[in-house]
Amino acid sequence: MHSLLPPEISTPIDLALEQALRPDKQPLEDAITRLRGVKLINQPPSLLPWLVLDYGLSELTPYVPNLYDLIEQGPRWQRLRGTPAAVAMGLGWVGYAAAIEHFPWYRAHWNWNHLALTRVRDSEADLPAIEGITQLSLPLRSVMWRGFSGYDVRAMEYSRHRWSQSRYSSHSGVRIGGQAKWSFGRRYESDHTLTDAELQALGVWLAPVDDEPLTWSDVPWGDVPWTSSAIVARSVAMLDALRPQMDAAPGWAVFRDAAGDIIGYRRLRARHAVAPAMTGPYRIGGTPYALQASQATQIYVEAMTDFGDGDGQTAATVAFVLAATPLAPHKPGAPWLPAGAIAAAPEVGSQPVNIPFGRTVRERVCAILRF
Repeated sequence: MHSLLPPEISTPIDLALEQALRPDKQPLEDAITRLRGVKLINQPPSLLPWLVLDYGLSELTPYVPNLYDLIEQGPRWQRLRGTPAAVAMGLGWVGYAAAIEHFPWYRAHWNWNHLALTRVRDSEADLPAIEGITQLSLPLRSVMWRGFSGYDVRAMEYSRHRWSQSRYSSHSGVRIGGQAKWSFGRRYESDHTLTDAELQALGVWLAPVDDEPLTWSDVPWGDVPWTSSAIVARSVAMLDALRPQMDAAPGWAVFRDAAGDIIGYRRLRARHAVAPAMTGPYRIGGTPYALQASQATQIYVEAMTDFGDGDGQTAATVAFVLAATPLAPHKPGAPWLPAGAIAAAPEVGSQPVNIPFGRTVRERVCAILRF
């Protein structure tokens, strides 16, 4: 092949470059053939960091360690960036899904966003990745301010929210390093009939009776109609005998680890005599329960840990102390107490659980205790 360079002005370097880059040279043709598609098919690991840089995906590498996934889906994410679809794709890389909720237009921070996750986080180590990917996927003006699942209480807005359903200071949640708040909650339910041993420990046990009309000597009659069966009257009498104890001291949920050691006590926020109803403030197993002032045969108990209670430990069982006072030097109104911080009292309604306590989750335990 003749040279295409003008002979009068071509230097030896020009001629050498022309010879080296001639398309009819077999080594060059083979190299070009091998390069074709190298960015798309069977990328060598050594090439991945350069492809990430080439595609403009470097800011995602702290959150998506698998560069092959990033190279495969990252270009499409770049085209979707700034849309809810980009948020969904990014969260999918770390195994989560969520809906985006914007702050109202009338708020000063109208560009802030909530992330309504479909489930509680697996580990708090996942939260930086969720926050980082979401912030990169949102429009530049938007701020990933809060993520929640299972526990979501909003800040009070006068004339817009009910006082009893809001927080006066801010939305529920805590920060653990980033700018986003996290608010998670889980619920555990149980339905337990108190055993004779538990009733004896509470000091209210009465000898079983047949389902026949009662005499004055059978049970200590309380607010029980004469038409009640013996079984119902016995249950009502035992619950009524427990009421003075519950009026005198707070109740507690007792969390123990797999070895049986006490992790901590959480004060009960509900401890009421209840009955099944069409609608009610409490629910166990799909059955609503309403308060019952008298002739009750069951108690609803509920406790909810605060963010950080028992952090780093896992509860294997939960039981309930229906009445016990904190011991000095612990404050009488303390909501969470360590082992040995309450007066000795019987525990009832013990149930196996698997509760991994954390800084961002409030654990809610509910139970119906039947007499």
